[in-house]
Amino acid sequence: MKALKRLFVTLVIFILCVIFIVGFNFIVFLYSTTPSNTSVYIVIPQRICFKKVAYMLRDKNLISNSWYFIALGKYKKLTNKIKSGEYFIPQNTTPLRLLNILVSGKVILHRITFPEGFTMREMSDLLEKKGICSAHQFLLITMKPYKIPCLNEVFPNLEGVLFPDTYLFPHHYPPRLVVEKMVKRFCQIYTPALRKRAREIGMTDRGVITLASMIEKEAMLKREMPLISSVFHNRLKKGMRLQSDPTVIYDIPYFTGKLTRKDLLRPTPHNTYRFKGLPPDPICNPGKAAILAALYPAKTNYLYFVARNDGTHAFSDNLESHNIAVLLYQR
Repeated sequence: MKALKRLFVTLVIFILCVIFIVGFNFIVFLYSTTPSNTSVYIVIPQRICFKKVAYMLRDKNLISNSWYFIALGKYKKLTNKIKSGEYFIPQNTTPLRLLNILVSGKVILHRITFPEGFTMREMSDLLEKKGICSAHQFLLITMKPYKIPCLNEVFPNLEGVLFPDTYLFPHHYPPRLVVEKMVKRFCQIYTPALRKRAREIGMTDRGVITLASMIEKEAMLKREMPLISSVFHNRLKKGMRLQSDPTVIYDIPYFTGKLTRKDLLRPTPHNTYRFKGLPPDPICNPGKAAILAALYPAKTNYLYFVARNDGTHAFSDNLESHNIAVLLYQR
């Protein structure tokens, strides 16, 4: 009986010692920090389990014990809240702070700049090249009808309202959120005052953006945008075809760089050589300067313009002068 009692006491003491050692080591673990010499880069894959995250952190020398980190996650009830993505873990980071960083989702953001005049396809290619999202998935969203919040209008696709700007996105970002951010930026630029101006000059919002997209594609210099806009406005008033080369190019899937007469005669949807008025939709995503030019054209009598091949254009108010300019600069 005494032997059994001694065994029981010994077992209790052993258990208490184990608990003390484990508890002491856990406290030491909680106050341990990552290496102090540099920040550590780490990528948390999508749909990875918490246990594998702990092993990864141990392998990166960010924690000393993966099981203690798993216990910490379970105690904090955060094992299902780790966000995937890229992280820079600062120097001297404790396990608890490390856990909070991975839960917060404060991942590394990558700068991406869309030039003014980019089409949806060009934007999708750049997004995939930068590792932000899939080009295919981006186009699946942007090529469908979409209600533009600030216009209260459904556009057949998002060409024209994906505002070209510099954005910060993490890698492997949902394309839906990329689209929402770009459309939101458009709505910040296309203000109620600009929408009011559109009504004053008898244009719809879609018409303004469509005209702006043509101006964006035609102009090399922002200072010429109001002049190019005046040509299009004057031709619209006179019922003349707009005859804009970029509208023809937009419907050519693999444009080689030179328009032919056959191209100009092809009855494609956006071809302003064949059809009067504006194209049915924008042909690119214009910047703010082009939108303002569409709304505030210069006051001129110009009906024609031709490129001088130095970034500028020669403007004419009659066909004879225009033909001379074409002979001078193009032939």
